[in-house]
Amino acid sequence: MMPMIACVTCQNNSALGGSDAVGWSIFFLLIVILAMVGLVAFFMVRLAIRAKKCSREEELSLLAEHSLSHQNQSF
Repeated sequence: MMPMIACVTCQNNSALGGSDAVGWSIFFLLIVILAMVGLVAFFMVRLAIRAKKCSREEELSLLAEHSLSHQNQSF
């Protein structure tokens, strides 16, 4: 792996041997962190889209009720 992206402790351990395992563990943890951040971002975007859709539907139903009540009052 690339020792340039490792912390000082991991770089020192790679000099003693076992650098392949250290490098892969750093890579694996990076992938896990990126996956979690991606899932949180996806969930937040999904909530925002759902809230926007729900508010639009609620606004349309209120508008329909309002126009229906005005039509009934004119008779």
